[in-house]
Amino acid sequence: MNKFLLVALIFSRLTFSVAQDAYHSNLQTQLQINSGLSGGLWVLPSTETATFANAFTYGTTASTITPSGQSFTQARSFDVTANGQPWNSGHFCRNTTPISTNDKCLFVIWLRSSTPNAQVNILAENSTTYDKECYATVLVQSQWQQYLIPFQSTAAYASNTLNVGLHLGWTNQVIEVAGSAVINYKNNYNLSQLPLNLHNDYYAGIEPNAPWRAEAAASIDQLRKANLQITVKDPQGNPIPNANVYIEMKQHAFGFGTAIISNRFGGGNAQDDTYEQKMLNLDGNGHGFNEVVFENDLKWPTWEQYWFSSQPEIADAVAWLQDRNIKIRGHNLVWPAWGYSPSDLEPNKNNPAYLKNRIRNHLKSILGYPGIGTACADWDVLNEITQNTDYADALAGKPGYITGRELYPEIFKQADSLAPNSNLYLNDYVAIERGQYDDGVTGVWKTRIDELLAAGAPLEGIGFQGHFGTFPTGIPRVKSILDDFWNTYGLEAKITEYDIDKLVPTQTQAAYMRDILTISFAHPSMKGFLMWGFWDGAHWLGSSPIFNENWSLKPSGEAFIDQVFHQWWTNESAKTDAQGVVAIRGFKGKYVVRVACANSIQEQEFTLDDHQSLTFTMQCLSRVRDALDAPVYWVMPNVINDQIRMSWDADSAPRSVQVFNMAGQLMAQVEGTMGAETVINVHDWAAGMYVVSADFEGRKVQKKVVVFR
Repeated sequence: MNKFLLVALIFSRLTFSVAQDAYHSNLQTQLQINSGLSGGLWVLPSTETATFANAFTYGTTASTITPSGQSFTQARSFDVTANGQPWNSGHFCRNTTPISTNDKCLFVIWLRSSTPNAQVNILAENSTTYDKECYATVLVQSQWQQYLIPFQSTAAYASNTLNVGLHLGWTNQVIEVAGSAVINYKNNYNLSQLPLNLHNDYYAGIEPNAPWRAEAAASIDQLRKANLQITVKDPQGNPIPNANVYIEMKQHAFGFGTAIISNRFGGGNAQDDTYEQKMLNLDGNGHGFNEVVFENDLKWPTWEQYWFSSQPEIADAVAWLQDRNIKIRGHNLVWPAWGYSPSDLEPNKNNPAYLKNRIRNHLKSILGYPGIGTACADWDVLNEITQNTDYADALAGKPGYITGRELYPEIFKQADSLAPNSNLYLNDYVAIERGQYDDGVTGVWKTRIDELLAAGAPLEGIGFQGHFGTFPTGIPRVKSILDDFWNTYGLEAKITEYDIDKLVPTQTQAAYMRDILTISFAHPSMKGFLMWGFWDGAHWLGSSPIFNENWSLKPSGEAFIDQVFHQWWTNESAKTDAQGVVAIRGFKGKYVVRVACANSIQEQEFTLDDHQSLTFTMQCLSRVRDALDAPVYWVMPNVINDQIRMSWDADSAPRSVQVFNMAGQLMAQVEGTMGAETVINVHDWAAGMYVVSADFEGRKVQKKVVVFR
């Protein structure tokens, strides 16, 4: 090597070594040891001094502090006065090296605060368009904590075009900041290999022995279960002991549902067979959602402009759902902001007659549409009125409208006249999903409810949306909010739009799914729990609670299925006692019960919605002919879990035997020479009733059997 080149190379390495301070060197060592990451380019300056010199602050005041016992040596303290929105105060640095599209970067920052419930937004954004490369709202604790946020750049950034830092203006608070750094690993690693740590793997009430759990279990047993007594008698009224009884749950009474897209199922114009199948069969045993809400199809602009489906196609989708006993929520009639309204409303905001007439005609159009308006069990009549005030502002001060909100009870009353059998809801996001923040918005919502009720609005339900961020509300706080609304108004309620930020660790998402389901199922006001989409491939944030984009099941999806279809599901098998009675306590919902004794089987569908008694009258005889001239043919036992055993007189064996399920599907077939007995294995068959059909020289004799699981 040329000696001058060698000297230059040595000098450049020495320069890099001198330019990078101890904090940045230690950070690289930490990432190498903990995450196996090596190398990388500094996007911000490579010393603490230069990074703070590069930074800019607005909307607040800063002071220098000297931390001790930390890997960093410099810090800044910001005394923040909230002034409307979080982004009205901030602290940012600009990139000093370029970033290419798809570069994998890691944002590192240290934070602490002496203010209870302090929070900031951590973000990287385009300095001109403010498009976000990463964004997370985090709670800041009293001790120094390191936050790690990976991102893959969606665009190329020349130097000085990417803002990296914090929004500070959430509330009046003191925020201390240190150790800001961004490392660009280019394409040397997958994004999933970069560490993520927002210190959000905990929420209040996550503990296995948290006190709320015992109370919730007792409440679920009281509210969601009922007693069932089944009595089996002979025609003379005598009890039949040892009869086999199987109780199979088919569907919950409580609503467990999701937002859906009308054209993806039931032969819609974007039919997706997997999407449809998963809606109907989440657990692999034929059990799916029992309630749905159209995500966009019934919103006002979508309804008029046919964004996804025409109005007749939406009606067909509703009928398809009803044929499968799936309830429908209507979302929403009026979302009172110009941005969520047809484009002609805002230009006419100073014309009260035009505005009111458009609203009235819209309600008539959608609620009067055959097979849609009155087919919805619920309607979100008004959506997010605490934050969307355009309609009220437009009418305020006009004749008959002091605040403009006098419009709201008018809308409710018209909706009630057009859909009198639908439950009319007020839907908003401000309560439980922001439950840990006392910002007064929930109080505003309660004031709006008070106004509606005082004006005689037929408000019948409260919709708590539940789009939870990076720090989901603790379960005791969720319960206290539900208690407050229930004790104050006595109105039924639902979680209407559940999802959770993808920056929450996956196992924490699963724990929170189980716990938010539990506290909802346990609460006396609650009638249902609906998530806002169930598949990442059709979710507004690409972060659904149940399925990844490749349809693999998420941990939170496993938690949902386990709670809804296992822990809170009743399938029972028992034998009648000496009095011919079987007594159970089951979850409320739709059932089928099957009773079998000897060669007799009876089946009955019923709904368990309160304590109930059923009586079966049966003639329990064995080994008798179906008719005088019928072949002698037995199926034993008629209640099975592993094998069907069939027998007949040795001189009259059938030429074939077929077994069908109750949908008419052929499950098994035996043909050819058969001896006095034939066995069919049923180990992997679903529980239910089956028909065994034996062909005796053209004469078919059928027997019923029940498979127990």
